[in-house]
Amino acid sequence: MTNDMTVGKPAKLVIQFIIPLLIGNIFQQLYSMVDTIIVGRFVGTQALAGVGSTGAINFFILGFASGMTSGFSVPIAQSFGAKDYKNVRHYVMMSAYLTIAVGFVMTILSVATLDELLRLTKTPDDIFIYAYNYMVIILMGLITNMAYNMTAGILRALGDTKTPLYFLIIASFLNVILDLIFILGFNMGASGAGVATILSQGLSAILCILYMYKKFDILKMHKKDLVYRNASASRLLYIGFPMAFQYSVIAIGSIMLQSVVNSLGTIYVASYTVCCRIEQLAIQPFSTLGIASTTYTGQNLGAGKIDRIRDGMKQMTIIGIIIAILCSAIILIFNIPLINLFISDTTNKMDIIKYVRLYLIWACSFFIPLMLLILYRGAIQGMSDAITPMISGFIELIGRVSTAVFLSPFIGYLAVCLACPAAWLGAALLLVPAYFVKIKKLEKGYSI
Repeated sequence: MTNDMTVGKPAKLVIQFIIPLLIGNIFQQLYSMVDTIIVGRFVGTQALAGVGSTGAINFFILGFASGMTSGFSVPIAQSFGAKDYKNVRHYVMMSAYLTIAVGFVMTILSVATLDELLRLTKTPDDIFIYAYNYMVIILMGLITNMAYNMTAGILRALGDTKTPLYFLIIASFLNVILDLIFILGFNMGASGAGVATILSQGLSAILCILYMYKKFDILKMHKKDLVYRNASASRLLYIGFPMAFQYSVIAIGSIMLQSVVNSLGTIYVASYTVCCRIEQLAIQPFSTLGIASTTYTGQNLGAGKIDRIRDGMKQMTIIGIIIAILCSAIILIFNIPLINLFISDTTNKMDIIKYVRLYLIWACSFFIPLMLLILYRGAIQGMSDAITPMISGFIELIGRVSTAVFLSPFIGYLAVCLACPAAWLGAALLLVPAYFVKIKKLEKGYSI
C-alpha cells in the first residue's frame, strides 16, 4: 500500500516509514555480513581478507549504481506528492529503461577493469585470487542489484517500506542457505559467497516487480506510459548522475583508504574488513533516516507544503541524535561479541580484536555528525538538488585522503581510524547549513 507523507504528524509518519525500512536494511547488510562470517570461519583468514579487500571497489561500482537508481525515485516521489499518477507511471517506466541501459554498460566496463582496480588498491598477492573471484561474480550480477534498488526505491517513493522488507527477509534467509551450499557443499570458497549474493538479490527484485504489477492500481500501465521521452530521461539523469557520482567520489576516498590498509598487511586488511561490516550494520538507522528524509521532502515539495518539510526535519533531527547515541553505546558495549562472530581462534585473534576496537571507538565518537550528514543530504536530494550532495562527496574524499594518506606514515593504522570521522565531520559542516539556505528560499517562493 502507498503512504501519503503530505498529511498527518511528521514524526509518526517518519517512524512508521523507517521501522520496516531499518529492518529491511539490516537484512540487506546480512548479505555481506553472512558472507564474511562464513568465509572467515570456514575458508580462512586469507579468504576473509580477500573478500574484505574488495569493499572499496564494491562501494565504488555498486554505490554508483545505487546512487543512480536513488535519483530516479525523486521525481516519482514528487509526482506522487502532487497526485500526478500519470507522471508516476511514466517515470517508473523511464527508470526501468535507464536502469537496464546503465546496468548493461556498467557490467561490461567494471568486469573489464576489475584486475586493474584490484592492483590499484594494492591488493596483496596472497589474497588477490580470492578478491578477484568474488568480485567478478558480484559484477556479473550487477543488474540484479540495480533492479532491486530501483524497484525498492519506487516502492519507498510511494511510501511503502514494508513490502521490500518482506522480500528482503526471504532473500536473506535464502542467502544464508546458498552460502552454506556453495561454500561448504560445493567447496566454492569466496566465489560461492558471490553466487549466493546475486541469486538472493535477483529473487528480491523479481518479487518486488511482481508485487508492483499486481497490487498497485496507480502503476497499472497504459500504452502512453510506455513511451520513451528524452525530456523525462534527461530529468531522471540530471538527478541520478550527480547522486551516482556523489557515491563514486566518496568511494574513491574509500579506495584510497583501502589502499593504505592493504599496504599495511593481511592482518590489518582482515581487521578493517570486520570494522567495515560492523560499522555498516551500526549505521543502518542513519541510512533509513536519509531515505525517509528524501521521500518526505520530495512528496511535500510536490504538494507545495514547505512548512511541513521544516517541521518534519526538526523532528527527524531529534530522532536521529537519539538513535546515534544509542548505536554508539551498543557498539561500545557489545564490540567483543560482534568481533568474535567474524574470526575463529587463530594466532592473530588478539591483534585483530585490538585493531577493530580502536577503529570502532573513533567511529562511534562521530556518529552524530555522520547522522546529520546522511539526514540532510537526503533532504537536499528530495528537493531535486543533486549538486550540493555531490560537492559534499568531494569533501568526504578530501577528508579521507588527507587523513589516511598523509598521516599513515607517522601514526600508521590510527590514520585509518581517523579517516572516516574527518570525512563525516567535513561533509556535515557543508550540508546542514546548505539545507537551511534552501528551505528559506522555498519559504520565500524562490525556485531551487
